[in-house]
Amino acid sequence: MGKCVVCSKSAGPFNSLHKACLSEYQSVRKCLHDTFYESVQSAQKSLDSTDSKALLDSIDPLVAIASCKTSVHFSEAHFNELVSKAWLAQAEQVVKHADLNSRVTKTLLRIAKQYHIKTVDADDYLMERLSNVEYLERIQNNQTIDKDFGNLAEVIALMQNEKLVWVFENTTRSEPQRHSQGKQWTVFSSVLNNILMRKRYKELAMKVDESGILFVTDHGLYYKNAEIQVQTKFSDIHSLTPMKNGMRIQAKTAGAMPDTYITGDGRFTYALLQYAQSLHN
Repeated sequence: MGKCVVCSKSAGPFNSLHKACLSEYQSVRKCLHDTFYESVQSAQKSLDSTDSKALLDSIDPLVAIASCKTSVHFSEAHFNELVSKAWLAQAEQVVKHADLNSRVTKTLLRIAKQYHIKTVDADDYLMERLSNVEYLERIQNNQTIDKDFGNLAEVIALMQNEKLVWVFENTTRSEPQRHSQGKQWTVFSSVLNNILMRKRYKELAMKVDESGILFVTDHGLYYKNAEIQVQTKFSDIHSLTPMKNGMRIQAKTAGAMPDTYITGDGRFTYALLQYAQSLHN
């Protein structure tokens, strides 16, 4: 016999909600979505506000979220699940419409920390975008990034006067592998391929390295995992192509295949590499 998530009483076999409790369940869900929206709007407006009293009188979003749980019997697990869904919906809207600033993102990240909303619950891209906004703002405002990376700085041997700028942990590096042209054995197969608009060349296979750490310095990049260490100087890079979740880097060497680094946030990675390169010039 299942228990109702709202009143904790028996809801019958294979059920977790009474029909009589449905309206309260929906009310809690709506309250959470409204609270998240209002919290983001309040954080957005506070950047342009000089009224300190208004800021002090604003409701703490964590308090507002807790107040949405009207019944002491409401299942904690199901309430946290509704919080996670409401958080994800609001974070998606914020990132989609680029309504990003450090106050908004700190509000969302504070809630995520309180309710243990991790990357297993939300898109990695959303978490990375929110986490990097503060530093992206500094870059865009021509401010320096001063961040302590602890013992990670000792993992690689930096050159004299080389400065560590950023560290992307759990980064995947992939490299496309060349394939030869597909052979056309008969005239019929050649015509058939043209009719079906099939590619004359086979797809490029991807060589994916074990997840590692990408170090960004004012001289270039270091990628290191348990098996390899790859160094790429800024002077050896021909082009940078940002993607949603990472960066594709093309070397100047003739015939070189591009390397793709999955950092979680391509926009920030692109801005960061330009910033790091400017430190060396």
